[in-house]
Amino acid sequence: YYIKIDTDYFRQFAVNPMKYYIVSLVLYALLICSCVPESKKTLTNVDSRFNSKEFREIRDLEQGGYTDSLILMLSSDDPTQRYLAAQAFASHQNPEALDTLYQLLDDPALKVRSIAAYAIGQIGQESSEQALIKGFRQRDTMSVDNAGNGEILRALGKLGAAKNARFIATADGYRADDTLLIEGQMKSLYHFAQRGIHSPEITQKVVETLRENSSSTTAKLYAAHYLARTNNLDIEKVKFQISESMVKEQNPYIKMALVTGLRHTSDPEIHSAILNQLVLEQDYRVICNLIRTLGSFEKTRNVPVILELLKAKNTHVARTAAEYVRNHGDPKNAHKYRDIAKDSIDPIVKGEIYAAVLNSLPYYYAKTKNATRWQVQQAISQDSSQHGIMGYLSAMGNGPENYPFIIDYINKSENPVIKTAGIQALGSILTHSDFNAIYQSVSRSNRRKILAFLQEAILTNDEGQVAAAADIISDPNSGLKVLIDSTTFLLDAKAKLQMPGQIESVHAVERALAHLRGVTEAELSKPGSANAINWKVLPEYNNTKAIVKTTKGNFTIDFYLNEAPGSVTNFIELAKSKFYTDMYFHRVVPNFVIQTGSPRGDNYGGKDYTIKSELGPLSYDDQGYVGMASAGLHTESTQWFVTHSPAPHLDGKYTIFGKVSAGMDVVHAIGVGDKIIDVIISNLQ
Repeated sequence: YYIKIDTDYFRQFAVNPMKYYIVSLVLYALLICSCVPESKKTLTNVDSRFNSKEFREIRDLEQGGYTDSLILMLSSDDPTQRYLAAQAFASHQNPEALDTLYQLLDDPALKVRSIAAYAIGQIGQESSEQALIKGFRQRDTMSVDNAGNGEILRALGKLGAAKNARFIATADGYRADDTLLIEGQMKSLYHFAQRGIHSPEITQKVVETLRENSSSTTAKLYAAHYLARTNNLDIEKVKFQISESMVKEQNPYIKMALVTGLRHTSDPEIHSAILNQLVLEQDYRVICNLIRTLGSFEKTRNVPVILELLKAKNTHVARTAAEYVRNHGDPKNAHKYRDIAKDSIDPIVKGEIYAAVLNSLPYYYAKTKNATRWQVQQAISQDSSQHGIMGYLSAMGNGPENYPFIIDYINKSENPVIKTAGIQALGSILTHSDFNAIYQSVSRSNRRKILAFLQEAILTNDEGQVAAAADIISDPNSGLKVLIDSTTFLLDAKAKLQMPGQIESVHAVERALAHLRGVTEAELSKPGSANAINWKVLPEYNNTKAIVKTTKGNFTIDFYLNEAPGSVTNFIELAKSKFYTDMYFHRVVPNFVIQTGSPRGDNYGGKDYTIKSELGPLSYDDQGYVGMASAGLHTESTQWFVTHSPAPHLDGKYTIFGKVSAGMDVVHAIGVGDKIIDVIISNLQ
């Protein structure tokens, strides 16, 4: 390369050597840059769209489990390849990639640094701590590195030592406008706390962030969930600050978490604040959390409120009130609870109130228990709905005296879903605290009778019955281990189950076998190869939406093709084949999720294949996220759910493949037993 230089031009610098020196440096830099081939220049732009060649190549490597090839991609000259390969390991979670991922913490591309930190956190090895700390860029004065630093902080929360939790909580120098850094700090402390690492000093920092007006919504959300989801948290020094923040908070997502955070105290003044909020609050999700938090306080004051809430028109609120009665109900009020159940229109609510009544009654309340049992039996005989009967059988599981009725009912039923529900009720009976008190000297023989029935159920080869019965055997509180002298029936059942379609049932049997053999942690079967992504149809699905027509109305899902192409194509292909038509919402947890995709309607069944988990850096930080249900990494198939509200404890564990863009009122109205009428895929190209 040659640059023509006008020597006359430089004579002017003879009297000003410094000016000459500066211009010389500039020209030298131009000369060097002009001589560097285009392919050798530092590239920092990342294109992670699904329709790129790099995207498809790396996703295919990920789908096929080609770890060595993916590791090579981490060292590519192309930042897009480095980014996509690192993202693959966030789902693949293979520790073999760690050494190369550490190098990417100093990558020139900020997005690559960020995704590398996220992937390291997903893999979760304690040995990664020092590499993450080394990758933190402390010299940043313009906040340009805060996205990467924030991800490093979050990753440290998933694997770091307690001393670093304290250091992160007390670190000075964060400016009020360091939004990404403060959000990373709160996410880090949240993840530390979920691992049991917390302290009053850390809690104080979290509360300060909550009360700081300049804190972002995301920072406050994770701070509030630190309080809500951490066990054994000491909030005595900050309880009134939390209570005051809860009362003033206008964002329902933050408020509902603050309400739950107050379960760590039993202070009478805060109890009054909770009761006052129950009167004022309009959002059913906050009300559900208020009801649950009441369980931490003196029970007598709660009775009038709970009795009214059991009659609430909102099914989620009534069910949550029944949950309160199940855990904290006063036997003296059993007749009042029963009267409300008798008048309840919704069979799901009625069943849960009966369950709560039976659970709250001690065994010596024989007359009241007999009367309640008779009411439940009448309800079963008068109800023709599958999920209503399942609920009543679950209620019967709260009384050990009920097991002969349950076994008889299961034997007469031809519905495999009802049989599974009955077996689960037997599990509740075997683990009931009153079992031995009721049967006394013949308790062992009665356990044997139930065990004999469970062994027969396991040999039916019905995946629901096999899984439910195996789960009971693996429960150390069932008292069955000492009664089982051979595992042949479990081995025979496992041999008949099909992989990978019935993997959940296989895992249940493997856990039962491990328990009987005295093994602490079962070695669970892997799902094997997953369905490959159909790249040919993917362009047709760009900008498509799903309109889910239900018995409660319609809601619309926008898909995340770039983040979860495998899950999106799987859902659309199933919808186009009418797989979801006439399917139940079999699981609804108030202020958490609605779930569907089980053709049986009881959480079991599906297609005889699995798809890969796609666990990118998306977060469940809002309502309406659509995620894939799973029984572990890479076991997804047909079941999916929609969130009622933020659920950060699902982050990085369950694939997010879309979000509800219209019809959230319908999502909130759906209850157990509601159905999908049809799923229409719109905007197909």
